[in-house]
Amino acid sequence: MMLTAAVLALSSAATFVNGLPNTVPLQLDKGFWQGNFTVGSNQTFSLTVDTGSFAILVKEGLYKPSSTSQQTNISEFIQFSGASQDGTGPAEETIFFVRDDVTFGGVTVHDFLVGNITQGDDLPGDGVAGFSPPASDNDDFSSGQGIVETFCTEGKLSPCEFGIVLQTDGKGSVTFGPMDETKVKGNVTVLPAMSHDSWQILNSTEADSPILVVDGKPFSHIMPTFDSGGPNVIGPLGQVRDLLTSVGYNITEQTIDDITVALGTYDCARKPARVGFSFPPSGEVHYIDLEANVLNRTADGRICTANILGTSTRDGAPLWAIGQTWFQGRYVQHDLDHNTLSFADLA
Repeated sequence: MMLTAAVLALSSAATFVNGLPNTVPLQLDKGFWQGNFTVGSNQTFSLTVDTGSFAILVKEGLYKPSSTSQQTNISEFIQFSGASQDGTGPAEETIFFVRDDVTFGGVTVHDFLVGNITQGDDLPGDGVAGFSPPASDNDDFSSGQGIVETFCTEGKLSPCEFGIVLQTDGKGSVTFGPMDETKVKGNVTVLPAMSHDSWQILNSTEADSPILVVDGKPFSHIMPTFDSGGPNVIGPLGQVRDLLTSVGYNITEQTIDDITVALGTYDCARKPARVGFSFPPSGEVHYIDLEANVLNRTADGRICTANILGTSTRDGAPLWAIGQTWFQGRYVQHDLDHNTLSFADLA
């Protein structure tokens, strides 16, 4: 699950935003979009760009400190869901934080809080690069510890915005600065989002909350978080079971460590269900790209698995994570100045 070499090579025609390049390439590897980050002692790691978390985390045994690295007394135990290609695998990580140099897109931040995983389960690539808003539940983490937030507070990025631009051919990028509207078509949808912790969409009432849509019909109001680090669209186990049953899919379930997950399989010869989301007051439905929503096919090509996962960890509330399958074919803009998330289809 490693990226090929020279992923971050920039053409001589690249433009820059206060020192950052406008565009830094990403590559899709086994369901996760990864970029090259240099951490510590001049090591380059392939880290999953994850808008569902905020920290830089390097997989167990890989991190080597630079000469200016400093130990901290901060440690953390973190549980991830959707840490495998099919989204079913959880991961538990014991992390000790250090302060060291981190470089992305050719720009370095010093004395940055880096999570050195000392014990834990396997993760995609070499670890995780968090692009969520700053964490709110820990004073040690809440200010200046997200990589984008740090770029902004140090004057390397203004306005404080970035985009996740994922094509349907396995190519993608992180963009810095305002949305490049020459790369999109149709309407640009702008949504209010949380200022801390996650890119969760805010709404004042259930009636104006986003709607899960299946084959053109409203299925349920939901509370979505946009999470580029997840390989699937993930929802509560009960709701996903109902969705899969309603479209005639067979349900495959497994339970690991008291967590039950469910996926849907179907005959590849049939017309697959279309799953998307609408965001009131607009009634426009934004569907997952059909090819991106095929998790896998059997060796004979007869049975397909849909890239929608139900999990018991989300039961009790209509909490959905809109993962990278939905991002494909779209330009998704994240504005930390105004706490908004915007998106449009790629031109």
